[in-house]
Amino acid sequence: MEIIGHHKQRAALREAVEHKAAAQAYLFVGPRGIGKRLCALEYAALLASEPDFMATENKPHPFDVLVLRPEQETKRGVAKTKNIAAEAVREALSFLGQFPAAGGFRTLIIEDAHRLSETAQNVLLKTLEEPPSTAVIILVTHEVGALLSTVLSRVKRVRFDFVPEAILRQEIAASYNEQELADIAPFFFALGRPGMILSAREYPQTFALERELLGQLFRLSTLSSAERLTLAEKLALHGERTIRLLEWWLPGLYHQAMKLEEKKGIVRFYSLLEEVEKTMRLLKTTQSNARLLLEKLFLSV
Repeated sequence: MEIIGHHKQRAALREAVEHKAAAQAYLFVGPRGIGKRLCALEYAALLASEPDFMATENKPHPFDVLVLRPEQETKRGVAKTKNIAAEAVREALSFLGQFPAAGGFRTLIIEDAHRLSETAQNVLLKTLEEPPSTAVIILVTHEVGALLSTVLSRVKRVRFDFVPEAILRQEIAASYNEQELADIAPFFFALGRPGMILSAREYPQTFALERELLGQLFRLSTLSSAERLTLAEKLALHGERTIRLLEWWLPGLYHQAMKLEEKKGIVRFYSLLEEVEKTMRLLKTTQSNARLLLEKLFLSV
């Protein structure tokens, strides 16, 4: 597994396994795209007694590990992420209740745990209150606020932060060739999100599209009204991608604002930051028309 950074957290988790002090429920929390999912899989592999596990197409995770994640659905050309239903959690808990085949534990990893429906969280809560002795549950999320307080009170929280730019550059340079490094915009290293850079290698076509869209966001003030409307239309086709790109755009806007000296320009940038955050919040928490929200944001610049 190609994990970049988070050495302190990973060392603490390894130590917990070595000293037989693993908790039975964890919350891996931190910004999107920093490597929480891979750290969860690495830890689950240790619990399954497969410390050298390498994912393949036929075996994406150890036998004693189950990964539950939200499903994607596309309707009328618009891709959306579905919530994780209670029935899916019940099936996962059935797997978790079986005796481990090799190691001392069976592990359930729930990616994007904020996508658990309220009913699904209540189903999960029963196991969190009285987990089997050989079971470990790892919730992975970048939106803690979507989880019930009763769920949060029963998990051990492990915080993962942005990877420092120096570490990100150093570890990426060690495993990428010159051409691959040339394809990565220098600004991306400052974002501290290794997941974004690793996707360039794993999904080059998708990354190229996202890089193009992100570039248009940074040039938004130079785009014509028609170009802004077209950009809004493209982004509205995939909700999760749109939110991800807006999250990448925000730090860049902040850095631009910090370079300004004119008061009016600074005020304008901070006003834009506020509008972007407001749009992101509406996209995440409501069923508002994504295209209209984006058009309103882009035409206000």
